[in-house]
Amino acid sequence: MKIHVVGKAHLKGIAKKTQNPYDFIQLHYLGAARGVEGNAALTLSLNPDQFPYDRITVPGDYLVDFDNRGFPVDFQPAPGK
Repeated sequence: MKIHVVGKAHLKGIAKKTQNPYDFIQLHYLGAARGVEGNAALTLSLNPDQFPYDRITVPGDYLVDFDNRGFPVDFQPAPGK
């Protein structure tokens, strides 16, 4: 699926309530959503070990593939126009 990334954030720290560590990349993109005409603002979480933060360009077009549970398994830049 092709997405248009419009924002990104690298979130890393320790949860205040559970003291569990977290480390993930949060992407904000425009894409199709049920019940929405045109594009909707959506969020995608990526593992920074698999998808380096500094290699994600904003704004940018990317191809993403999801597994049967909705988790991203492949994320790469879309071919140029």
